[in-house]
Amino acid sequence: MMMNNHCNGFGYEFTDEAGYQHKYSISDWEIMQLYRKCRDNSQANTLEDREKDSLDKVRQKLEGFILEKDLYFIVGNLKNYKKTFMIIGLFYPPIVQLEQLSLF
Repeated sequence: MMMNNHCNGFGYEFTDEAGYQHKYSISDWEIMQLYRKCRDNSQANTLEDREKDSLDKVRQKLEGFILEKDLYFIVGNLKNYKKTFMIIGLFYPPIVQLEQLSLF
């Protein structure tokens, strides 16, 4: 799975178990708020450098969900585009490692 930054927001590109490729944009306000917070807290000198710095931090955060969390997409579509889906939320609980119990 790959996270990318579209010019109008963020998104994930991935290949499912059947081998189909998908590109979903993220319409979750928390991701944009994270971007704004990272940009506003950046120590870079120019706006362009603050934006680049914040994009890198958001990318690291989203890619971290893939590696460190049990990531689920909450997806939706629009009435006029029923076959086009977008991510409207992310659910990322901790990964639970269950130990298989012995039958005997």
